[in-house]
Amino acid sequence: MTPQARIHRFWALIEARRWDEVRALLSPAAQATWWVTRERFDGAAAFVRVNAVYPEGWALRLLECNALADGRVHSLVRVDHGEASFYANSFFTLAAGLIVRIDEYWSDVQAAPSWREGLPGRAALTVDTRTGLPLDAGQAG
Repeated sequence: MTPQARIHRFWALIEARRWDEVRALLSPAAQATWWVTRERFDGAAAFVRVNAVYPEGWALRLLECNALADGRVHSLVRVDHGEASFYANSFFTLAAGLIVRIDEYWSDVQAAPSWREGLPGRAALTVDTRTGLPLDAGQAG
């Protein structure tokens, strides 16, 4: 399985809440850093746990999954949870077929500041309706 296919499968398993299978894709010593909230989760168990206990009601869409020239994999996901939406740019480092490091940059969808209204060339966007890549955990990767 290519690194890109492995990350595609990772997101499919997270969407399916198949936590034991997510953990199997991670090195036991994997490290995940959420830079925006200044948090780090050391170990596969810690990363799986923080995701497993996140309040239910969310749906994940994998919008992009790309191999980078340095061997890492970049993904862009959108998570919808009730009225809120979030985006994450994630950079994965793999070794021996396992995820050893994840650097994630999460952002919530929010209204643009009022000072930008009326600026030349600015356009307000509608809700993001991209369907993303298929996330069937049995098929991904």
